[in-house]
Amino acid sequence: MKIKKITLIFTSLLFLFLSNNVSAEEDSIKILCSNAVLADFTSNLIKENVSINHIMPGGACPSHFDITPGDIEKCINADVVISLGYETWLEPLINNSGNIDVKQIKCTDLGEWSLPSNAVKFVEKIRDELIILYPEQLNTIKINAEEYIALINQTNQALKNMITKMGYKNRQVICIIWQKDFVENLGFEIIASYAPPESLSFQDQINIANTATNKNICAIIDNLQSGTEFGERISEKTDVSHVIFTNFPGAINNVDTYIDQITYNTAELVKGIIIFDYKKDIEIDSLQNQKSDIELQRNTSMIIAVIMLILTIVLLMMYKRK
Repeated sequence: MKIKKITLIFTSLLFLFLSNNVSAEEDSIKILCSNAVLADFTSNLIKENVSINHIMPGGACPSHFDITPGDIEKCINADVVISLGYETWLEPLINNSGNIDVKQIKCTDLGEWSLPSNAVKFVEKIRDELIILYPEQLNTIKINAEEYIALINQTNQALKNMITKMGYKNRQVICIIWQKDFVENLGFEIIASYAPPESLSFQDQINIANTATNKNICAIIDNLQSGTEFGERISEKTDVSHVIFTNFPGAINNVDTYIDQITYNTAELVKGIIIFDYKKDIEIDSLQNQKSDIELQRNTSMIIAVIMLILTIVLLMMYKRK
């Protein structure tokens, strides 16, 4: 009897535990974001009783992404979908899921989030829309937003200070348009910028290649999600450093958040400049060595010429004496 009672109690407790878990899961807010950066922004605003997922993998480009049956499944139970507003594949996805009650937050016309001041705009947009949808969490969302915005601004200022202290401010670079604002924000001078490589004409490519021959340009900056072959070709032909940024967290190991993303991109640019300067120093040393060799050869030739002249004079004098 005791064993039966213990078994019954255990079964009841297990059922109660599972029921509470299912209830808690049903009560939680389910937010689906179109990409990893929006998911990261959102996760810093609402942290309790919420599940946050995203559709695109970090390495994908929003304009060239193809949905899968698994993405439809993600959308079926979503309470909120947060997007950039220009993903052409998103509306068909929502329609195919049959989720007619889902609420949408579209972060349109806010600029490139790679620029921290624009990232703040994204955070503020999501904050305001979430407060409208979940007014009971107003204070929590506001406090979380304030703390996160402060972290973005502090990180940005620290990165800019680092560039200045290293003496890299106003260094000249070429950059893909998606990262132009961020690079200028750090303190670099953009000599030329270019659209995604697939949209460049042959003449556009020639113009960028010619610009890269400027001896003051130290790097060409590509965007991982837009393709990196163009920048690589320019780098090989001109010896400027090829730097690859990521536009989304999750595309590179240990770059899991927006803060990681802008820190990583800055570090990659610094590394590129260090490599460029190192190669230039070697080139200068090589030229100096070549100059020394030329001077040595010239001096040696002069000495040999003088010796030959003296020998000629001596031989002539000896000939006359005969």
